Amino acid sequence: MDIVVCVKRVPLTEEVDLVIDEQKKGIKKDQLAFVLNDWDNYAIEEAIILKEKYGGEV
Repeated sequence: MDIVVCVKRVPLTEEVDLVIDEQKKGIKKDQLAFVLNDWDNYAIEEAIILKEKYGGEV
């Protein structure tokens, strides 16, 4: 069984002040660190548990 988990990187904004870009359409991302959100981490953990129980690949 192949197990697929979709994940999304989100900016870690707690440590950096957000700055609006020059076009006023978004934020400057060069100072941001990106991490997986907590819900995606839970999904990966569950996929690993299923893999260990039933076999397959994550």
